[in-house]
Amino acid sequence: MKSRKFKFNKRQMDNLPPTLPDSRSNETEYTDEGCSGLKLIVNKQGRKRYLFRYTINGIKRSLQLGEYPALDIPMARQIANEHKRELALGHDPKQLRDEKEEILTFQQFAVQHYLPYARVNKLTAGSDDSLLKLHFYPQWGSKPLNKIGQHDIQKRLDELLVNRKPATINRLRSLVLRMFRLALEWGFVDKHPGTYIKKLKENNLKQRFLSKKEVTKFITACNQEPSRTQGNVLKFALLTGMRMGEICNSKWCNLTVDDVGDGSLFLPHTKSGLSRTVLLNSLAMGVTEEQKHQRIAGNNYIFPGDAEGKPISHPKKSFARIKKVAGGLDGLRIHDLRHSFASILINSGNATLYDVQHLLGHQSPQTSTRYAHLASSRLREVSANVSDLVLEATQ
Repeated sequence: MKSRKFKFNKRQMDNLPPTLPDSRSNETEYTDEGCSGLKLIVNKQGRKRYLFRYTINGIKRSLQLGEYPALDIPMARQIANEHKRELALGHDPKQLRDEKEEILTFQQFAVQHYLPYARVNKLTAGSDDSLLKLHFYPQWGSKPLNKIGQHDIQKRLDELLVNRKPATINRLRSLVLRMFRLALEWGFVDKHPGTYIKKLKENNLKQRFLSKKEVTKFITACNQEPSRTQGNVLKFALLTGMRMGEICNSKWCNLTVDDVGDGSLFLPHTKSGLSRTVLLNSLAMGVTEEQKHQRIAGNNYIFPGDAEGKPISHPKKSFARIKKVAGGLDGLRIHDLRHSFASILINSGNATLYDVQHLLGHQSPQTSTRYAHLASSRLREVSANVSDLVLEATQ
């Protein structure tokens, strides 16, 4: 490329050659026509990094933004524009960054910046707080944020993998990488230290489906549970396929019953962050009718808890009692009630994976493919019926 000034784009930037070995300069500088002050520096080894050049009080200064392609073009421009905004306010971006780097530890960044952001934008902010306290503050709490590198992250995840499943490690990886992504966007670090840390292969997927006989035993045991609200919340999980958190946080104001008795429950917040409406069958509606007798004055939740104005907590103890009463349900988890709802749908012969996707609230059809083997079993029976019909016709 002859010109060193062009509008940055991935194709051209990927094709930029290293600085020539015999060049008097160790680096070559390119200018972005799409964002004033944004530069790309390429050294003799071919490594590329962004630089923001600016002038303040008559003094020319520069600030490193991060490496390409770990920091993509739109984000580099966004960071450069944020620095230009600081300049317009009379602030020196480099001085501001140096001040942040001097005082911010990993825990300070999490408490002062990440968690306030998470509480506004994530439903699992409380879980993030707990995971940070348990797994990361003891090791990194007092460590400067910009001193945590790829090796530190990989080493910590490997240590945790000794006693935890790959799926758990992947969740922790996502949390840490998300934090550093935001730290990069907000100017607290120059580069993302976890760009090349790969997800683990999750081989611990478990699925347990209740058989027809087990469904009968489970419902009977729920009806015998001394705590009626606890028994009803577990029965409701099997009858609706809803997640336990969705059920516990359901309120009477979101329950709708039409003129013919058909009911629906609106969920303003779900795991995906989107709202959805759950259609309730007659048995699920029967549970809500029974819960009317369990209502507590001043408590708006369908399944109220003991604490004033709060919903029921996770019914682990009641679930253990119900499994013991039912018998033969070893290995069954509460989330398996959701799987069993899907199994009942498929085995009814009237539901498709498309129906399962929408009744369970899956945003992606790929999530529902875990039940494909159930549909295959039903299709095999249908195919066998064709075989019998043809055989009868030929005879």
